[in-house]
Amino acid sequence: MMESAEQIRRATINDIGGILELIRPLEQQGILVRRSREQLEMEIDKFTIIQRDNTTIACAALYPFPEEKIGEMACVAVHPDYRSSSRGEVLLERIAAQAKQSGLSKLFVLTTRSIHWFQERGFTPVDIDLLPESKKQLYNYQRKSKVLMADLG
Repeated sequence: MMESAEQIRRATINDIGGILELIRPLEQQGILVRRSREQLEMEIDKFTIIQRDNTTIACAALYPFPEEKIGEMACVAVHPDYRSSSRGEVLLERIAAQAKQSGLSKLFVLTTRSIHWFQERGFTPVDIDLLPESKKQLYNYQRKSKVLMADLG
């Protein structure tokens, strides 16, 4: 449950420092794919954040594949102090709503760690072949990420 001192919103260029602070430890542990500051700057409009007292405590990005009517929820991170709360659910709901508003009918994630969390929220494991073609070409087999997909119906 989000608290009144928190807000969920689309990220802006001013949020890059906070997002980097949140995701760097997860990148260093190999949980998230590494993103450069430049990449974040170019993709900032795809990010949604939860902020508390001017600190970014959670983030996620939506990468749409409009031709296939599929979206990828990526770079999902919640600050360790807030992981036992529902911040992840709040982000998932917001990203799913954005995807539906964009005319997408499915949402997928690539994950090495949070498989059960996503399955509990309606995602099912699918074959890599179900990914959009451009994403399939970028799939990193060394990470051994599981592909999970959900209908936005």
